[in-house]
Amino acid sequence: MKSKTGILAALLIMALAGCGGKEASTDGSQTAQVAVRTAPVQSGDFPRTTAVGGTLSGDRQTTIPAKVQTTVTKIPVRRGQTVRRGDLLVQLDPGGVQSQYRQAEAVFRNAEKQVKKMRALYASGAISESQLDGAETEFEVAQANFDAARQTIAIDAPFDGVVTDVFVRVGDEVSPGLPLVDIADISALRLILEVPNDQAVLIDKGAPVKIVSPVDSTQVMTGEVIGVADAADVSTRSFEVECRFAEVKPGFSPGMYVSADIETETLRGAILVPNDAVIYRSGQAMVYIVAADTAALVPVTVVAVGRELTAVSGALQAGQKAVVIGQKNLTPGAKVREASL
Repeated sequence: MKSKTGILAALLIMALAGCGGKEASTDGSQTAQVAVRTAPVQSGDFPRTTAVGGTLSGDRQTTIPAKVQTTVTKIPVRRGQTVRRGDLLVQLDPGGVQSQYRQAEAVFRNAEKQVKKMRALYASGAISESQLDGAETEFEVAQANFDAARQTIAIDAPFDGVVTDVFVRVGDEVSPGLPLVDIADISALRLILEVPNDQAVLIDKGAPVKIVSPVDSTQVMTGEVIGVADAADVSTRSFEVECRFAEVKPGFSPGMYVSADIETETLRGAILVPNDAVIYRSGQAMVYIVAADTAALVPVTVVAVGRELTAVSGALQAGQKAVVIGQKNLTPGAKVREASL
């Protein structure tokens, strides 16, 4: 008898436990509460943006070509390396005695010896000032020619920056015009975008631009539009929009493809809900609102969509609770409970 009593008590406890998350209806039956997560409806200014993708480049970026036909003998840099102005990027073979470099070097060495001799003679009073001036001029010309010749075989960084590409290897034969190395100034970054004409007409010079790093979504960089083309590309029907980012943050570098949000206008006092709060039923945008633990389905009109928030119009007010998770299990009038979903 005691055994049967214990079993009945256990069954009663289990039955009572099974009633958790339910409440009694007016006819005595139990109504299940649907677990949801909510977020507050907000009111505030909302920037309307147009999203366009493009590739970042340095504020200054240049590809340095070979100027003579010769062989690559040294490459002391690698892609991604930071360099200072004047650092050697690529060394080329100066060639034989008949090369431009060797000839310029010979003339310079001779002029250097000559000017030293003339300076000594002038100091002793053996020659006139005009004779010394002539030697000095010849030396300066020879030095300038030698420096120019040297620059054809010793390729130095023209400014502080980062090596974004190296196109040759040691031992390669190069000819005039062949790309050797690419370098970018990353003290600031630029972004060239091809924007469809219906969106380009909404973009003004100075408009804010925001990009998110594709490798670290927590890194956001803000810049501005510095130019909008006056005419569209005849083949693509798009306008070139140039953006500049003066303050470079970690997670961004030249050559990186990013999606840019360009602000075209600001909606004042907009009603804002999280993007996940908006659902569609038969093509109509809807938002579930919770009041007194009961779900109500409210039709809305989507005005603009951002990365996290959507601006809507309709019978919503700031401070209401919008369902962001759990809508699939809801019907209008359903009882709900907040849960950590």
